[in-house]
Amino acid sequence: MLSRRAFQLLAPATVFELCLPSRAHAAVPRELFTLARSTNANVVKYAVRTVKDGHLDAAHPVEAYWLMLAEDGRREELTWTERQLAYGFSVSDSSRSGCVLHLAACAERELRVRAIDGGYRAELKIAKQPAALQRIFVQTEPHALLPSVRYVELSGTSPGGQRITERILPRRVSSF
Repeated sequence: MLSRRAFQLLAPATVFELCLPSRAHAAVPRELFTLARSTNANVVKYAVRTVKDGHLDAAHPVEAYWLMLAEDGRREELTWTERQLAYGFSVSDSSRSGCVLHLAACAERELRVRAIDGGYRAELKIAKQPAALQRIFVQTEPHALLPSVRYVELSGTSPGGQRITERILPRRVSSF
């Protein structure tokens, strides 16, 4: 049985869903993939931006932002430098159902964002196999002014549902 306090917290959301059922059922999973680093628990999330009907926002179909998990879990926007040099991206071929992403750290490798099963996913080749990207992990080590990249690991799932991982070493990091 719910406590009075739990019911008070739950009730407004339930009333909202009953009053606006089309809005409650129109929620589209937004997250595409996560970029994590060895330096701390903070992560960069990449997510789609949709309009009311669930299709991609043609002007700004994807966003990237920090989740400060090493602190209080708050969301923070990327700085200009982070967008330009490391975690930003460019978008091309944008439509209501997909787009192509080029990450700033590796502009030559395409990620295709596609509408699939009521949501969206980022697809690329991992270990020479088509995959839905779930996570990028960057292992760094301290270095003079900026940390140096030891390796980058891509993780995703194949069309058949198998987990696929590829580790890219520094001389090849720019081509992941």
